[in-house]
Amino acid sequence: MTATVRVLERVTRRAPIGLRVWDVSAATDLVDGLEIDISIRTDPLSTVRAYVTRSGVYSASGLPGLRAFELGAGDDATAWSAALRRYWVEIRDPQGRFLPLGFDADLPARGLFTWPSPGTSPPQPLALPTEHGSPPAAMIGHVPLFSAPSRSMPASLAAVRAELRELNGRPAAYALLVASIDGTTRGIGMADQLGRVAIVFPYPDRTRPALTSPPQATNDFRWSATLTAYYVPAPPGTQAPALADLADVIAQTNFPRTLFASTASPPQPLRAQALQYGVALTVRTELTPTGRSSYLFLNAA
Repeated sequence: MTATVRVLERVTRRAPIGLRVWDVSAATDLVDGLEIDISIRTDPLSTVRAYVTRSGVYSASGLPGLRAFELGAGDDATAWSAALRRYWVEIRDPQGRFLPLGFDADLPARGLFTWPSPGTSPPQPLALPTEHGSPPAAMIGHVPLFSAPSRSMPASLAAVRAELRELNGRPAAYALLVASIDGTTRGIGMADQLGRVAIVFPYPDRTRPALTSPPQATNDFRWSATLTAYYVPAPPGTQAPALADLADVIAQTNFPRTLFASTASPPQPLRAQALQYGVALTVRTELTPTGRSSYLFLNAA
């Protein structure tokens, strides 16, 4: 005897957001343990905590103003556009691996959420100034996460560290620092509120040894790394916010700044730095009018 199943009611739910992050340093989207909060920017009490699915996508339900949309049926594009409104998304990492950041998001968004690069018309996916493939040049379906300067990474990865300061001594909060080798961008880092930044990336391929007989042992691998900073200072007399706005961070890519090896008269720009395999590179301004410095100064004007 075959049982007959009668469907009395069918319940559907629409998810207003599916968010996947991208670890810029490790070149992976497999990141767990994040706290992602979504709210109306003007109403902090409207905050909803996102949950992570089995596939590693962060989603949320119960967003204020979207109840009717979430309870609706079907996948009609008109329903998605009719319910559209702006929300504020904050991403924090309790484990301290990544710097916190926030951004505006127009929701609901069909498919994986793609953050549009500011100032593009029509809106284009965010593109990072990095070697294509690691991370992907266009952040389609991803939101980037930048490593905290204190993050512990394997010794098999290259690490470039600095503490960025304006010439007046103010920390270059949330500046971007890019490392290039042989004309190819290898890694990108974002400074924290105090200007501390770490760029972590895979080492380039090692130079092939010369064909000699007998073969010569090679255990000293070095590369010449060029650093470029992008930065827009906060207005005079103001402090950098505790949370970086992704739109403001990315807008800095239109403003390259000079890094200094010396700020004494006459100032000298920073030259390419020697990067050695297995050794973290710390970069600083070697000479200032008051002597040596532990900071890396940049021109913010």
